[in-house]
Order: sequence, then structure tokens, then C-alpha cells
Amino acid sequence: MSKNIGNYFYDIEFETQVYEGIYWVPINSLGKTRYTSAEMFEISKLSLENKRKKIGNLYEAIQLFQISEFRGCLDNKNFWLNGVHWQTHKTPEEAVLSNEGCCATDTNWLAYFIGDKYEKVGCFCYGNTDGNGHITTYIKQGKHYYFIDMMMCRKDSQKFFCQESGSLDDLMHTEWAGFLFKSKIPTDFCQFYIECLKSKNRDVPYCFYMRDTCSATASYKNDSKVAFYVPTCDKPHLIYKDTIENHQFLEVELPL
Repeated sequence: MSKNIGNYFYDIEFETQVYEGIYWVPINSLGKTRYTSAEMFEISKLSLENKRKKIGNLYEAIQLFQISEFRGCLDNKNFWLNGVHWQTHKTPEEAVLSNEGCCATDTNWLAYFIGDKYEKVGCFCYGNTDGNGHITTYIKQGKHYYFIDMMMCRKDSQKFFCQESGSLDDLMHTEWAGFLFKSKIPTDFCQFYIECLKSKNRDVPYCFYMRDTCSATASYKNDSKVAFYVPTCDKPHLIYKDTIENHQFLEVELPL
């Protein structure tokens, strides 16, 4: 039985420059799978800890993610404190056990399986002026950072983009966020991300930040100001912000 999964190929090789300092590479660049889909289906039946022991790299994690049919839903816990809208996120263990959730949950799902498989695994996030944001994954290995959006790796997201090919023409005519990109400098990826969003006529983030973990996020917005709040326990690090003073990024203690 095949080791391919969704739009990804276990043995394809390419490295395509898509922007200055940014390269599109196959999911298997960070390790090839040892399992067929049938074997991964059997792994999906194992206990939480035994499943984790079987997963050795990003490709294998995405195999399990799709075969487990992780479902997208709004699952954050919401509360308001002093006019600030806080959302707490599932832990990595809760993400795997529930098998459903939002971008924060699928990011934490991946962290459960590969958090100790590479030099560094963390969250790559952004905030928009409407008070919404997005959370994805970065992987640091060697001299490069790798970026992957697990929301687009779900089985039901595969219909929105093409198969891995390395072709720039394919990439220009598809939903780009379902692929793996690498860069030596994270801010270069921010610029690439902005250009991709502009090309799709989507809102452009005013800030990008990285964080070690993903426990909670908050935002505040009125007619003249927007602010994102990230708890210091997640060890956030702002890597890009526009020059508008009333667009704010704040590191705060988690108010729980």
C-alpha cells in the first residue's frame, strides 16, 4: 500500500525558490516515512503515549493526522477580562485526545508528536487589525527554519490545493499555505506570507511573532486601537510589526 498521503509524496525531491530567501520543499524533507497508510491506520488505534513513540518526523505525523481524520472546529475557551478577549487553547495531549479543533489545537497536536524530534519546534503566529489571528508551526533544524500550517494539512483541506510538485506555475494557481517552506531568516518568511496574502486579496497581518508554546492568546480592538496579548509563559518573540503606533503587541502574565 502507498506511503503517499493526501497531496504529499513520500519520495519526491525538489527545492524551489519562491521568494528571496524562501524555498518550497517537500514535507518529506524533514524525514521520510517508515509506514504505509495501512500501517499508520494500525498506529492510530494505539494509546496516546504509544502513538507518540511510533512517530519520528513531520511526514509521519501528517500521515497520522490525516488517517485519524482530525476535524476542524472552534474549540477555544473564551473569557473577557478588563475589556480584553482571552482565548485559552487545548494542551498538546488534549488536542490529540479530542481529535478536533482550531489552528491553535492542530498546532499543539503536532507539537505533541514532534516536539522532541528536531532542534526546536514552536509556533509561528500573526495578528490582524480586525482582532483575529492565526497560529501555525515552525521547525528549526540546522541552519534553516521550516514553516507548516497544520490546518491545511487536514484531510478535508487537501481539496483546496494541488499536489506537491515543485512547480512555480502550480504554486501560483493554488492555495499556497498547505506546503512546507524553509528559510534561514524568519522575517523573510513574514514578507513572503504578506505577499501571498496580498495576492489573494486577504487581510495583511500587522504583526508576526514566534512562541515556544501555545497556551492562550488575547486581543483588544476599538475604533482607534488594536492589540494582541500573548502570555510570557509561552516565551513569545515579536519578529515583525508595522509602523503604526496604535497597532500593538504585548507580552503579559497569563491572568488565570
